[in-house]
Amino acid sequence: MFTVTKEAIKNIFYANLFYEIHKTEEIISLFKKKYGKNFEEFEKDVKSGKEKFEIWDDYIEWKAYKKTLEKLKKDERDLDNGNIRLPQ
Repeated sequence: MFTVTKEAIKNIFYANLFYEIHKTEEIISLFKKKYGKNFEEFEKDVKSGKEKFEIWDDYIEWKAYKKTLEKLKKDERDLDNGNIRLPQ
């Protein structure tokens, strides 16, 4: 019989979160490098019409990754605080 402890499951959750956070941060970093600005500056330019229509695809994608990163960081805090129920 094979037994998995709550601590082992928690460690798997952490490993997955760290992987997803790192991957998402890398993609966001590529957008920052491509446009030479942070998301807030880029969003301001896009919404003011300074950026071309074709740039909207990157804007939508970058915004989605930004939201994903915020959710992942929240999940990490929740896991740190014990607010995520692990399977029994």
